[in-house]
Amino acid sequence: MERIIKVIVSGLDNAGKTSILTALNKKYDFQKDIISLTPTIQVEYQATEFLKNRIVFWDMGGQEKYRKLYQEKQELYFSDTDLLIYIIDIQDTQRIETSLMYLDMILQNFKKFKMDVPLIISFHKFDPEFSGNERIIEEIESLREHLLKKYPSFKILTLQTSIYDIISIIQLISYGLSVFDEKFFDLSELLEKYLIHFESDSLILFDKNGIILGEYYKDIIEPEIYVELIESIKEHLFLLKRMQEESYETDYAFSSIGDELISYLHRIELENESLFVSVVIKEKLKEPFLDKFSDFMSELIEILKPILTRP
Repeated sequence: MERIIKVIVSGLDNAGKTSILTALNKKYDFQKDIISLTPTIQVEYQATEFLKNRIVFWDMGGQEKYRKLYQEKQELYFSDTDLLIYIIDIQDTQRIETSLMYLDMILQNFKKFKMDVPLIISFHKFDPEFSGNERIIEEIESLREHLLKKYPSFKILTLQTSIYDIISIIQLISYGLSVFDEKFFDLSELLEKYLIHFESDSLILFDKNGIILGEYYKDIIEPEIYVELIESIKEHLFLLKRMQEESYETDYAFSSIGDELISYLHRIELENESLFVSVVIKEKLKEPFLDKFSDFMSELIEILKPILTRP
């Protein structure tokens, strides 16, 4: 039986909530759609599939009149919430305190009704030009420590996101959804193990919608290789869509990245689900990688089957 998972996406108006969902849905060529977005009216709903579950995103308008409405009718809007994704616009420094007050209202409601809801906090609009800004990084860290200290009873994960970094958007949703099955911890351990065996720079498992089920990266990645790595992952998001929509004769594809690296995308068909393994390795390690890949696949399928066949 299909399970319905309710995910609330909340934050102040103009924080970037709808932009995040638009970017998640399209994954590429979405900037023009984001420019034309209008403020969310009350609540908008988006749905997607995630490993035989139906995920319903409640995109809640953040204007003051709607925040008051949500506070007056808390049980109506927040009951049966499975996951809260809260967006804080780090560029809107004048309203961060207002945003924290709104978050507190939501969390106090969860406490009131004894709801154990995991929380993902996105420090959003952390755009590329801010990546080396020590002041902003320190402010984000201060906010994170404040929230963890204030709400010790909640499971809280924080991430820095930007619509200009689609991987950060996918991770935001992926990390939240992974809390619903303990098998994801086994998956993470397997990816870590084989990242070492393959001597690869990255090892990622996507579902058919491009949501990350698990990922692992080398501890130290040179800056120039990191750029190529991210571009390769973006290309795999595009390729997995093509693999599903077009008649591909094979379930895998190799691509060259720069002078030293190659990327590998491998499709898995399991329990009527399409999953995709993405690997980035040095070209000189291609043959040893292929020799070990079948063992990895056997262990991966052993972990995935219980997830895909659960009642």
